[in-house]
Amino acid sequence: MAFIKFRPLTPAMNFKEIIDVKTIDKELLDLIQKEEEIVCAFKAVRDVGILTNKRIILEDKKGARGFRRKIYSIMYSSVSDYSLDIENMNAIIEMSLDSGYKVILSFYKPIPLDDMFKIYNYISRKILDKN
Repeated sequence: MAFIKFRPLTPAMNFKEIIDVKTIDKELLDLIQKEEEIVCAFKAVRDVGILTNKRIILEDKKGARGFRRKIYSIMYSSVSDYSLDIENMNAIIEMSLDSGYKVILSFYKPIPLDDMFKIYNYISRKILDKN
């Protein structure tokens, strides 16, 4: 019998804006390799998410001042299934990884729903490219 983990790999990431690459911290930009291209970046109050052509990078800042950080790097090839849940003008992309963990990315207004479909379609293409 297989054991499946149901807890999320990352905490809830509630993104509220799409940001320009120029506004991303230098430390986070240094993690991106030369052969990687940033496709899209989004931000919550303190957390940042980056889609590159190779992986998804999520930065979770913790603590009162955000000095504690945890950075997740998720390869598109490790995603086994994914879904898009739209409720009113908000959207949630939920991905299950091969390890059994889940990654939940929530996007809220004022991010336009059209942009959400573009992000979801890009993730779909990258995941399907591995097959």
